[in-house]
Amino acid sequence: MELEEMKLAWNDLSKRVEKQEILNQQMIEKMTKDQFQSNLKKIALPEYIGTIICYLGAAYLSVNVPKLEEPLIQFFGVISIALLLILPIISLQSIRGMRKINLSSHSYLETIQIFGQQKIRFLKLQKLNISLGLFLLVIGVPVLLALQGKSLNPTPLFWMLYFPLGVMFFLGFSYWVLKYYNRKLQATEKLLTEVNE
Repeated sequence: MELEEMKLAWNDLSKRVEKQEILNQQMIEKMTKDQFQSNLKKIALPEYIGTIICYLGAAYLSVNVPKLEEPLIQFFGVISIALLLILPIISLQSIRGMRKINLSSHSYLETIQIFGQQKIRFLKLQKLNISLGLFLLVIGVPVLLALQGKSLNPTPLFWMLYFPLGVMFFLGFSYWVLKYYNRKLQATEKLLTEVNE
């Protein structure tokens, strides 16, 4: 009798341990998924805010560019509007690619590989956005000056000091943002690799 009771107790204990392991695994997966989504939200939020700003800028230019008289400045205005509409699309598509990664439908190794591919894609598209943003800065300044009724040949101080400082600020800010995004992506990748171990 005692042997039979011990077998039953052992089986019951084994089932409880298995159930506990399953619950622990599910909790780890949920925590990983939550942290994964949290890190991506920290990247997505500034991009959503930037999208709103770009679309407001495009709307402002759309209303005011037809008022410009010089054809070259109108052309720059149209290009600026196009860039303000395209930049957020590129950015949001790159974020969407990472958010679509389903942690539960792939093995951890596949998830890490897919994330690595999406991370590289995201960073390449962000660098493209920086290049296009710099181009927008260069062609947008004459448009904004013309909309304000200012001469396109402002004081030499503008082109020799203010404009280069603006470009340096833009590049510095872009570098800082890329560094922040890279840090968040590395933390997310580390999270995924730690779960795999």
